[in-house]
Amino acid sequence: MTFLFYIWRKCRLIICPLNCTSYPIDFFMHLFTQDMINDIVHNTNLYSVQKGKEKLALTSEEFKTFLGINMVMSYVRYPRSRMYWSSETGLRLELIADAMPVNRFEQILSYMHFVDNYSLDPKNADRFVKIRPVLDALKETFPSALDPEEFQSVDEMMIPYKGRLSIKQYVPKKPKPWGIKVWVRAGSSGYMYNFEPYQGPAGGRGEISQLGMAGDVVMRLCQDIQDKNHKVFFDNFFCTFPLLQALEHQGIYGTGTSEKRKANEARRKRICLCRDNAQNITVTRWLDSSVIHMASSCTGLSPTDVAQRWSKKEKQMLNIQRPFSVKLYNQHMGGVDLMDQCVAMYPHRRRNKRWYIRVFFHFLDVTTVNAWLLYRMSGNEAKGLLHFKASIAHALINAGSMKIHTRGRPSATPPQAKRRAVSKAPPEIRYTPGNHWPQLKEAKNASRCQDAACTRRTKYICMQCLVALCPGCFGTTIPTEYDITTV
Repeated sequence: MTFLFYIWRKCRLIICPLNCTSYPIDFFMHLFTQDMINDIVHNTNLYSVQKGKEKLALTSEEFKTFLGINMVMSYVRYPRSRMYWSSETGLRLELIADAMPVNRFEQILSYMHFVDNYSLDPKNADRFVKIRPVLDALKETFPSALDPEEFQSVDEMMIPYKGRLSIKQYVPKKPKPWGIKVWVRAGSSGYMYNFEPYQGPAGGRGEISQLGMAGDVVMRLCQDIQDKNHKVFFDNFFCTFPLLQALEHQGIYGTGTSEKRKANEARRKRICLCRDNAQNITVTRWLDSSVIHMASSCTGLSPTDVAQRWSKKEKQMLNIQRPFSVKLYNQHMGGVDLMDQCVAMYPHRRRNKRWYIRVFFHFLDVTTVNAWLLYRMSGNEAKGLLHFKASIAHALINAGSMKIHTRGRPSATPPQAKRRAVSKAPPEIRYTPGNHWPQLKEAKNASRCQDAACTRRTKYICMQCLVALCPGCFGTTIPTEYDITTV
C-alpha cells in the first residue's frame, strides 16, 4: 500500500506519496493520472463519432501505447514519423512497429481531442479551452505531489510554435523565440509547481489590479504558498515595490532585479545600500559588468562574499565583494530555466497544425521531467533522464494487449520461427496489471519456470511479458513490496 515517504534534503521536508521501491511508471502515473487518460479517450472517441468515424474504439490501454510511442520518438529521432515503420533494413524500429500499425497511430493522432466541441460556450473567452481539462488536472497533481520548496522562482517558458495563432509570442532572448508563452513557478530543483498560459494582452484574466499585469501573474501563481515564509525570485519584468509589499502581506518574501529607482548617489562605489523602512524593502546597488539593482523584502547587503571577475585593464581575475542578495538570487532564480533545459534534452518536436496538440505534448514532457525529479528525491537509485523516460515509454507500450493484428505494411525480415521466451522482463511489465494469462507455446523444448520457488520446466508463457511460468505459479511471482491492487 502507498504511504507518505519523508526525506530531509537541503533543510526542507520533501513529502512524496510513493515509496523508494516504486518504479518510474508509478511516479509518472501519479502526475498523469488514469482519470486524465480516461477523459482523453472518451473525448477522442466522441470527436471521432462527430466526424463520422464511428469505429475508432480507442481504449485507455491503447492510448497508453500511443503515449509510449511518442515518448520513444522524442529520444530516437527520425526525420519522418513513418520511418519507424519502414520496411528497409536498418530503419524499422521494432519497439514501435510491433506495438501499433502506422495507420492506427496516425488515426489516433488525427482524432485526439480533450473537450466536447458541442458543449463549449461560444462566448467563452478562454483561449486554451481546447486543452483546459488537461492543464487544470496537471495544476492539481503537480503541487500535491511534493511539499513546496523554500526557494522558488517565477519566470516565462516558451512552447515552440510557428504556425498561425493569435496568442503566439516572439521573445528574442529565448533559444526558441517563436511560440506560446507560459508563466511558470518552479523550485530551485527545477520542479514545476504552478503555471499559467499567457492569453494575450486582454485574454482570460479579468481586470488588472494596481500591481499591473506582471504583478497579478506572480500573485496568482503564489496563491498556494501563502503564509509559509517562502522566498520567491523574479526578474525586473515582474519586480516592483508594490508587488514586494503585497507578497509580504501574504507571508511570502520576494527578491528581484529592479530598475534604477534609488541609490543614485555614490555612482563610483561598487556597492551601495538603501533601505525603505516604511515599506521594509532593501535596495542593493552592485557594480558588476553593469550596474545591478536588487530589491528584496528579506535580504540585503550582508553577509558579503567574494566573487571572481575578469579585469580587462589588469588582464587577470580579481576578487570583488558580492552582496548576499545577489548571491541568493543567482542560486535560486534558475528553476524555470532548469526545467526548460531538461525538457529540451528529449523534446517532442513533431509538427502539427493544431496548436493544442503541441501544447499537450510539451506538458507531457514536463510531466516526465517532474516525475524524474520526484524519483530522485524519493531516495531511488541514480538514473538519468534518458533511462527514466525510456523505462516509462517501455511500460506504457506494454500496458495492455499490445499486438494488434491488422493489415498493414509487412516487415522487411522474412517470417521465422518464434524466438525463445524472454527470461528477464522489466519489473514495470511483469508486475503491472494486464493480460497476464498462460499460453501454450509452439516450441518443442520446455523452458525453466521463472518462479524462484519452482524447479520444473514448462511450455507455458505469459501472454503479456513472455516469461516462462507454470500455470500454477502465475499468482506467486508478484513481490510482497508491490501491491498490485493500488495501480
